[in-house]
Amino acid sequence: MDVTGIGHACIDTIGLVPHLPALDEVLVMDATTRQGGGPVAQALVTLQRLGKKTAFHARLGDDTIAQEIRTGLEAEGVDCTHLLRDPGHVSNTSIILVDRATGKRSICAHRGDYHPIAPADLDLDALCAAPILHLDGHAPEAALHAAREARCRGRIVSMDAGHARDDLIPLAAAATLLIASEKFAMFATGTGDETAWGPTLRAMGPSTVVVTRGERGSLTWTADDHFVTPAFPVDVVDTTGAGDVFHGGYLYAVLEGRSPRECATIASAVAAMKCRSLGGRAGIPMLPALSRFLGDHGFTLERPPCGDFCGDE
Repeated sequence: MDVTGIGHACIDTIGLVPHLPALDEVLVMDATTRQGGGPVAQALVTLQRLGKKTAFHARLGDDTIAQEIRTGLEAEGVDCTHLLRDPGHVSNTSIILVDRATGKRSICAHRGDYHPIAPADLDLDALCAAPILHLDGHAPEAALHAAREARCRGRIVSMDAGHARDDLIPLAAAATLLIASEKFAMFATGTGDETAWGPTLRAMGPSTVVVTRGERGSLTWTADDHFVTPAFPVDVVDTTGAGDVFHGGYLYAVLEGRSPRECATIASAVAAMKCRSLGGRAGIPMLPALSRFLGDHGFTLERPPCGDFCGDE
């Protein structure tokens, strides 16, 4: 495996609407789709489409939603050997309305009633067999246990910190590569000053910190560099899953030996391409399409990497 992951997976039912409805308003949807979602799940699918091998470690319920999630992941090539079921319990689903004018969305999520994977359930040898372990804060006790073991074994621990939650702080500290939302950066540092985010978050433990800012691109801090990576301009249909896909694109670039600047550029491109389609999974590109997109913007995947990634210690 190239990347193993512990995290969230769900099924999203998505509708494209002329505007987000007011209370008691009835709208006719322009389009609708049903796709797999979840931060780590979507990142692993991205990696698979870009030619990497991945495995998903988690627990779901024991319902038709769980089977749909597994079938969708396996169809993409994700190894689901360690995807467990919780008998008699239901899995995660979401209903998402996407505003046609902006591509932004409102999400109603049902978290299910199953028991998340626990530390005792983990196959640490299998999790740490890959050079990268990717987490999203789902099942935080198991994720933290795995992160600490992976760091002890010299693996890169990648953390998707998308929400402002206390239980994500220890996971962020245990990561070597932290890719966080603005919301988490402000919550964890206690400030809206962007210049303070990187130094403060790096002091917690990660050697590389990236903060994503949607259409305003991303900010990156490493031990010896700080830079801004702009977002690629595209005709946005739906931003659902853009951050998840950003992580997958970033980890693909890490595995290819790209520098942090190149990693952020490639991740930005993959996320932008996803936003051109409705749903979090449909628009994730295959490698040839990514190569053409980057080539159109003056960046070629065929050139040798600029240097080794510094996301590990």
